[in-house]
Amino acid sequence: MKPIRSNELLYLNKVIEDKFYAKRRDVETEISRQAQALSDKSNKHFPKELNVEGKLKALDQAYKKYDDFIQSKDKMARDLESKVKELANQVRDHLDKYRQSRNWCVYFDNFDIRDDNPIDYFGRKIREACFEEAKNKVTKEHKVHHLLNSQEEYAKNIIYSGGDINTVNIELKKAFNDAEIEFQLPKSLTMITA
Repeated sequence: MKPIRSNELLYLNKVIEDKFYAKRRDVETEISRQAQALSDKSNKHFPKELNVEGKLKALDQAYKKYDDFIQSKDKMARDLESKVKELANQVRDHLDKYRQSRNWCVYFDNFDIRDDNPIDYFGRKIREACFEEAKNKVTKEHKVHHLLNSQEEYAKNIIYSGGDINTVNIELKKAFNDAEIEFQLPKSLTMITA
């Protein structure tokens, strides 16, 4: 009697595994096909067999009520959102007319209902516009503000006038005083030289 060699043993083992795997796969496919056919036949009656028909009907009714509520809630939310957007657009258009006529740097067109409360958004923008208007008014009425530009130009004209140092220093001192700017000159520059 001749023993099986290791190569033959490996080969036969592989053949056995492959053949049995293929047969198991075919059997599992046949079982699944038969189970599906049987399931299709008894599927209608199976809930009754499990005694769960009444609970499924109650669940179905509850879900329909829930779904109807969600649908009506969503419709109401869309309607209200549409109304908010419409009114926000009216406010935006109204304020844009003022922005254009008063040359504000504040824009009112970035409102998004998902990000902000419209009252908070427009209130913040109106406060910005109010500050801008107030700043412009105070700037127009501020005495020194208007003097600054003219006095700066005057001071530059003085230093480039070609006058002597004493005259330039005296005139510069006047220009700075008129602009309400403190200007200290060293005493050595203000002394008149002979």
